[in-house]
Amino acid sequence: MASGQSSVLQEELTCPVCLDLYRDPHLLPCGHNFCKTCLDRLKRQADRGRFRCPECRDSHRCNSAFQKNFKLANIADDYRHRRRQSASTAAGCKSREGVLCQGAAQARAVSASVPCDYCPPVAAEAGGAEGAEGAGFAVKTCLKCEVSMCQEHVRPHLELPAFKEHPLSDPLNDLWRRKCPDHDELYRYYCLDDKVCVCNACTIEGGHSGHTIKTLKNTMKDLKMSLDKQMYRVERKFSLAEKKLQEQREKERQNKRFIEESDQSLTRLEEELKVKVQCFIIRLRQCSRTHWDTNGPAIQKNVSRIGQDQARLQEVRCGLEGLLQESDPFRFIQVRLTRPVVAKYSIWTKDTCRRQLRKDLFYPEYVDMETEVLGVMMEDEMRKFLDQELPCHITAAINSLCETNGEEEEAEGNEEDAAEEDDDDEDDFLDDSSEEEMRSEGEEEEEEVRRERKRRRRGDEEVRRGEKKRRR
Repeated sequence: MASGQSSVLQEELTCPVCLDLYRDPHLLPCGHNFCKTCLDRLKRQADRGRFRCPECRDSHRCNSAFQKNFKLANIADDYRHRRRQSASTAAGCKSREGVLCQGAAQARAVSASVPCDYCPPVAAEAGGAEGAEGAGFAVKTCLKCEVSMCQEHVRPHLELPAFKEHPLSDPLNDLWRRKCPDHDELYRYYCLDDKVCVCNACTIEGGHSGHTIKTLKNTMKDLKMSLDKQMYRVERKFSLAEKKLQEQREKERQNKRFIEESDQSLTRLEEELKVKVQCFIIRLRQCSRTHWDTNGPAIQKNVSRIGQDQARLQEVRCGLEGLLQESDPFRFIQVRLTRPVVAKYSIWTKDTCRRQLRKDLFYPEYVDMETEVLGVMMEDEMRKFLDQELPCHITAAINSLCETNGEEEEAEGNEEDAAEEDDDDEDDFLDDSSEEEMRSEGEEEEEEVRRERKRRRRGDEEVRRGEKKRRR
């Protein structure tokens, strides 16, 4: 604990410019102390007769008479004298510090917690009940004192007025990364010109003199403001994306519903077309039957007359065949050359056969099938079916499927959203023009928005052309 208090005292007695114990310290109106030689160096490097305090960046006149802080000078001299007396025990102190560092390393290996710089390493290695209570592990780190403290040792920083201005943070185990490698001092400022963190000495002696310097806190505040603007843009775009997502999901539901309705409509169209095709086939059959009704009676009459001729000739044929089979000459001659006594042989006589054979056969008139007329009738029915009935039903089904659902209104809404988004991006781009990173991101997003607007406009034009074609 004594070593921790000694480090705190040494920190308070160290000049932030030369990083050594105060020698002839002088007090500035802002309340910060500097060595006389360091103060003279600041005056020589000043511009336009004014210089800035390395601690708070307040401006002071070079010709002002700054008072010597006698009490601080006495304390610094006394501390310097005591440190020289303890130089003989430096080796022992270094050995003890090595043991402390080794114990802290073991504690970090056991747990991810940061060890307390005031607690002995035994407390960090004890484990058991003390380890369960968190003894030896830091709860806060003082950026002014550059020490990490447990719950017990952080109380002075929370209760004593002397530590009121000491900034406390969560436990840090990387303080060495927060120190300037050239001056072994914590980074307190940020150079906006070189985009790097700097310490107090860097602002005076380093290559950052005359640059635009801000404290880390103010720099973080500015960056957070920039991030807030980015967050606002992200939230707005996320809301817009969510809106578009809901619209597309609604479109997906409408598309599924459209597919179902189109299937039902096409099924109805299929049934209607089947009925119409059946009616069309029936009318074609009626055309054929009409043609048959025209030629059928004449053909039947001709068939009947020809049948009568065949019956008469068949009768003569049978009589002649019977006479040819007669084997009695007397009877054959009597029947053939004279009038037969028996009536059934009357057809066998010579005169009778001649009369039957002399009768002319019936020759029917030619009945033309008139297929050309039938073809014209069927073509008329086909034309009526294809040009009137079929297009009517198909057009009605297509119109029921392709009704417009406010696509033009939706396209106009997309254009308005894109224009509003573009305006917001341009406003944010102008607000963030002070940051190079924000400029590059703004340009990329603006170009992306422009490309998206062009794609949307092309899509809207295609939709309008499709609507015009449907209306035609």
